[in-house]
Amino acid sequence: MVRYGRKYRRSVQSNNNRRSSSIIKTGRIHLYNFFSTIRSKLTCSICYKCSTMSLLFHRTRLKSRYILSIFVGLSLGFALSLACLPILSVCDNPLSLFSEPFSSSLNIYLNNDTPSSYDRFDPFRILSRGSRSVVDVTLVDYASKDYEPQIHPPQLEINLNNNNNNKSLSTSTQPLNTTKVTRPRYIADELGIREKVLVAILTEPNHLNTFAFFLNQTLQNYVNRLLFFIDEDVQDFPRSMQVIAVHDKRAYLKPFYVLKYLAEKMIKLYDWFVLLPDNTFVRGFKLNEFLNHISISQDLYMGQAFDDVHAVYCYFGSGIILSGTVIRKILDELDWCTNNAYSQDLTDNIGRCVLKAAKLPCTNTASNYKFSAYVNYRFEFDTDIDRLSKSEDFNQTLTVHPINDLETMLKLQKYFNQVEIDEMTKSISKYEETIEELSCYAPEGCGNIPWPVGVPPSFKPPTRFDVLRWDFFNEIDIYL
Repeated sequence: MVRYGRKYRRSVQSNNNRRSSSIIKTGRIHLYNFFSTIRSKLTCSICYKCSTMSLLFHRTRLKSRYILSIFVGLSLGFALSLACLPILSVCDNPLSLFSEPFSSSLNIYLNNDTPSSYDRFDPFRILSRGSRSVVDVTLVDYASKDYEPQIHPPQLEINLNNNNNNKSLSTSTQPLNTTKVTRPRYIADELGIREKVLVAILTEPNHLNTFAFFLNQTLQNYVNRLLFFIDEDVQDFPRSMQVIAVHDKRAYLKPFYVLKYLAEKMIKLYDWFVLLPDNTFVRGFKLNEFLNHISISQDLYMGQAFDDVHAVYCYFGSGIILSGTVIRKILDELDWCTNNAYSQDLTDNIGRCVLKAAKLPCTNTASNYKFSAYVNYRFEFDTDIDRLSKSEDFNQTLTVHPINDLETMLKLQKYFNQVEIDEMTKSISKYEETIEELSCYAPEGCGNIPWPVGVPPSFKPPTRFDVLRWDFFNEIDIYL
């Protein structure tokens, strides 16, 4: 029993040892597998991190390379632009980057024509060389961009004194008397833009509500300004009129007061000045059309010659046209004109003054256009108009003188209005015939002329359902 027990204990112990060894082996295997898994995962994560860091590093290198190339390009461009700058303009500019002594010495080198042995190797001698090619000259096209004029203040005068081959720069130490530039209020005054015509009418106080008022009503739509000159102060006159009083009872000096007023107050505002009395009928439309065809660049003393075609004085009754340049010359000789006005005839006094000041005789033609006036002291409208209406010269006249009553002026106004309407009607008919003749050469052909002739249709209906409705009517009836 004892032996059997010992053997049994030995077998049990050996079995226990085997079991424990198998358990240890199994634990080792599981532990090995666990560490292998952890190691593989760590290896994968480390590889991923390394690949990510390498990619980021590669991108950073590329970005830094791009930034470096851009920086180098900008540096080279800036250096080349500085090298191409005109150094002479920088040196001559008072707001130069150089300091004052340096720029002063540089100007001495540039202004010296005979270089000495000292400036033989002067690095600034190259700046004094002239340009060798026309390519260096920059042409500015002011038509392609807005040109802004600049007002430059007066600059200091620099004096170079060469005493004993010593260069010294002397400038004035006194302050400059800089005057303030005053610009006009309106741009038209600064640019010298003037209006076309001013009409000065010499009238009487008792004519302000008759002849003068009629001329004001008929001319104000065709001329830029009307001035009425009288020889005394009055208060009863239409407020739409500009009346100027001349305080001098001597009638023969009245035109010189008018000329003085125009030369001092109106010379910069108008191109043409018309002088006439109040008993002269003026066709405003014809006068405006006539002055639009005459050049303002000439001295002009225009009107109808007095009593003779070879006379040198223009008749004041039919109207006198003076240019602004002649008015300026008259102002310089106005004292002489006043002292030598010994005649009671205004035509003689004005003509003598213009001849003395501007050396101009009377003329009735300018720029191939003729000044036409009808003068007849026995003119009667009712008896003479049938005969005069057939005369082309009378229908083309600018003024009619003298007119003794206001009723005759009204009749003349009605007659010449009808003459102008007839002329416009003839012109329209002529243009219509020309359009009809030329329409045959158009792609549409002769039969496709719009109505009215010369006015393109605003709407062309594609079908009959698109035709716009028209209502025809006259002063009395309307037609449906």
